[in-house]
Amino acid sequence: MIQSDKLNIDEKTLLETIDRISAQLDYFEQKLQSNLQVLLLVGNTGSGKSTIFNFLCGAKFKYVVTDDEEYLDLANNSDLYSEMNSGMKSVTREPKYYYHETINHLLIDFPGFHDTNGEIDQLIIQMIFYKFITRSNVKIAYVITHPQVNFFERGHALQSFINSVFKEKNVDISKLALILNHYNDNMKEEKLIINVQKQLKEIEVAKHEWISVIRRINSQEKLDEVFSVDNREKLWCELITVNEIQFQPQFLPYSDRISTYITEKSSLILNQICQQMDYNLSIKSKELNDEQFILLQSLINSISHILSQTPEHIEDWFNKFINVSLELSSTFHFENDISEKSTNFLKIFNFFSFFSEFIYGYSAFEKHCIQVQQKCTYFLENLQKKIELQRAFEERNREQQNRIKAEQQFTTESQIRIQKEQLYAQEYENRIKYEQQLKMEQQLRTVLEQDKKGMEQQYKEYCEKSLQIQSNLQNLIQTEKIEKQQVEQDLKRQLQELQNKLNEMEQRRKEWLEHRAKGPHFGHHGHHGPGPHGPGHHPWFKK
Repeated sequence: MIQSDKLNIDEKTLLETIDRISAQLDYFEQKLQSNLQVLLLVGNTGSGKSTIFNFLCGAKFKYVVTDDEEYLDLANNSDLYSEMNSGMKSVTREPKYYYHETINHLLIDFPGFHDTNGEIDQLIIQMIFYKFITRSNVKIAYVITHPQVNFFERGHALQSFINSVFKEKNVDISKLALILNHYNDNMKEEKLIINVQKQLKEIEVAKHEWISVIRRINSQEKLDEVFSVDNREKLWCELITVNEIQFQPQFLPYSDRISTYITEKSSLILNQICQQMDYNLSIKSKELNDEQFILLQSLINSISHILSQTPEHIEDWFNKFINVSLELSSTFHFENDISEKSTNFLKIFNFFSFFSEFIYGYSAFEKHCIQVQQKCTYFLENLQKKIELQRAFEERNREQQNRIKAEQQFTTESQIRIQKEQLYAQEYENRIKYEQQLKMEQQLRTVLEQDKKGMEQQYKEYCEKSLQIQSNLQNLIQTEKIEKQQVEQDLKRQLQELQNKLNEMEQRRKEWLEHRAKGPHFGHHGHHGPGPHGPGHHPWFKK
């Protein structure tokens, strides 16, 4: 199996770079909607390009002096500014943007074209540069570190940049602006610019009309002078007058490895899809039920439809083909390990597709897709025939099984009919027995009812006698009660009469005693014998 390391491509790092750069490109596309003008700041490592970018952004600097070196540094760090390095190591790995709203210019600090970061990085940098200058007309300012002695080596650096970036020479190079950085001479700028133009002409570089000068800074005082607000406005005014460049590239450097990657990785993925589809469908199709078979036919028809199309963009076909294959694998639990591979491949494929005409791997990819179309179409046609034969065989088996089932069902129904007749006979016999039993129960019920009636009559007579006895007893008790009450009343009356007599006798006794007590008094008056009434004639005794 072909792996990304055998393709000499660090796929993980490349994907991370693409994620990072894609955000930068999205920002660029978003800004283009504002009809702004684009100014690219380019130059080799160590030219001071990032310092000038920060200066144009409005950054403030400080002059740092140590025992080992003297250099410029940002007074206040910010994500808006580019990272600066005093040495020759590249620190700009991706574009940095600054939008000057007043003059409607987008300033871009662009990575160096000859930095030692690897061919893939250089390819991406070159591709981004081409995308910038093909998506819009841009202004380009090339930063050169001005030599202390002569301009020859720096002029060759400019010539190398022009040759590597504009190989087709179908662009007016004189429209590039030059920024001479670190110029350390007392020569006036006007004279210096004329001198530089002559030196450029000696090395066969076209005359440049836009040349700006930034003096060398070797102290804090010089820093305040060179990077003043007035000089910043002056540099901006010079740069916005630069003409825009129109350019259509015909060649993309460092694209061989990407071509190899796209060619071999696409071949790997497509072949794996075909192999897995061939294996899975050939093996699994025999195990599917009717519902799954209908779904399988639908997916196969979708794949066949995709294969029969000739899309405007082959990557659209590839993407649809991958998605249907993944759906097929997911639905029927087929073995499939192409999801992550195809996703990563498409991400890289789409990123470089803007310049697909310059990367031969894309044409090879189209050939692979066409081959896969033919191969899969042939395979699916054969599979369809196999499935149709299999379904016809299954249909015949189903019909035979249905006949056997019908015969078995007829036999079963006959047995059931016999069992039902036997059951009916048994039920008839049981019904006769049941009716006889009912008749016996009816006779027994009649006897029991007669016995019940006799017992009820006896019980009724008993109850009547009992009621009569209870009535007589109650009458007797009532008579006794009345007689008792009468006796009690007679006794009470007799007692009351006796009590009255006693009371009367007691009253007489008291009167008699009173009478006796009065007796001597009567004798004192001469009555010595009985009273006038005589003995026994007192009124008390009469009573």
